[in-house]
Amino acid sequence: MKRKFTFYFTITAIILIIGGSNCSRKQKNEINYESGVFPEEIFNLEGINSEYDDYNVTLPQIAGELPLTFSSNRNSQGSEFDIVNGYIFFAFSQVNAEFTVESYIINENFYQTLEDKVNTGRDELGPYRFFNGNNGLEYFFWAEENELGTLNIKYLNYLPSNPYNSLLKSEPAEVTALNSSSNDAYICFDKDMTKAYFTSDGNGNFDIVETVIDNVSDFDSWLEGDPAIINLTDSINSDYNDKCPFIRDNIMIFTSDRPGGLGGFDLYYSIFSNGKWSSPNNMGPDINTEHNEYRPLIGSCPGYSNKFLLFSSDRPSGLGGYDLYFTGLDITKLLN
Repeated sequence: MKRKFTFYFTITAIILIIGGSNCSRKQKNEINYESGVFPEEIFNLEGINSEYDDYNVTLPQIAGELPLTFSSNRNSQGSEFDIVNGYIFFAFSQVNAEFTVESYIINENFYQTLEDKVNTGRDELGPYRFFNGNNGLEYFFWAEENELGTLNIKYLNYLPSNPYNSLLKSEPAEVTALNSSSNDAYICFDKDMTKAYFTSDGNGNFDIVETVIDNVSDFDSWLEGDPAIINLTDSINSDYNDKCPFIRDNIMIFTSDRPGGLGGFDLYYSIFSNGKWSSPNNMGPDINTEHNEYRPLIGSCPGYSNKFLLFSSDRPSGLGGYDLYFTGLDITKLLN
C-alpha cells in the first residue's frame, strides 16, 4: 500500500553540467550583453507544476535540450509518487537583458519508456541522472518503495547515442552495494566518481552518508555487488534530518530541518576543501522561507555567466503542494 506524502523527497538529479543546450538568445543588430545572466528572481515552473506535490528534480548531463525528471503524485491524485518528465526553456536577450523561462510536460518515446520501466504501484522518489565517462553509458537512479514500505535505490542505463532503443533493452536493477533494511535514497556522486553519497535513516533520523567506489572500471558490477562500507559524511550531519545531497564541483547542497533555519526544511551548502567538507551554511532568505525547501540542484548553460538552482518548495505562492522553482545562482558568493 502506498504512503501519502512522508517527507521522502527527491530531486534527481543533476549533476550537472549541461554540456550543450538549445538555450536561445535574442539577437538584433545591437549586442549590449556578451553573456547571459540567470536572474536571482525565483520562477515557478508553472507549465510543469500541478496542484499536487512536484519535487526531486534532475537534469541530464548530455548535450541537447533541458528535460527535467522529477517525482510527482499527480497521477494518483496525491496518493503515490511516480517519475514524471518535463522540459524547461529559457532565453536571455543580448539587447535588453530580458529573461524568460517556460516549462512543459514531455510526451516522447524515450521518456514514456523510462516512466513505464520505473513507475510501479508504490512510491518512486529522488531521481538522479548522469553520464559515466568511464564506460560511455548514461545512468538513471531513483529510490523505489518495496513491499515492506522501505526505500531502496535502483538504476537503469542506456547509450546516449541511441537512448530509446538501448533503454528498451535495459531493466531496473537493485543497487545492492548501497541498499540496507533502512530507507536509502537520493544518490549522487562526486565530480571524480570516487565516492557515492546518499541519504539513509539507519541511525534513526536521515543522514547523508558516503562510500568509496572501488571498481569504477566495472561500475555495474560494483553497483550490484556486495554491500559497501558506508560512513557518515564528516561535518555535514546534525541530530536532525539531513537529506537530498547534490554535488557540483566542490559544492554540496542539501536540505535539513536542523534548528537555526528559517522554518521547516531549508537548503544548506558545504564546500569541499583540503580533503573534507566544511560546516554547512544556510542558503539564506533569498532562497529559504518559513516553509519547506527541498531537493536542490545546480546547473549551468553555455553562454551564461552564472549558474542556476532548481529546488522544490511548498511555499503558498505555488500551484499546490510542492512545486518546482528555478533561480539564478552566483557560485562565487558561496565560495567566499
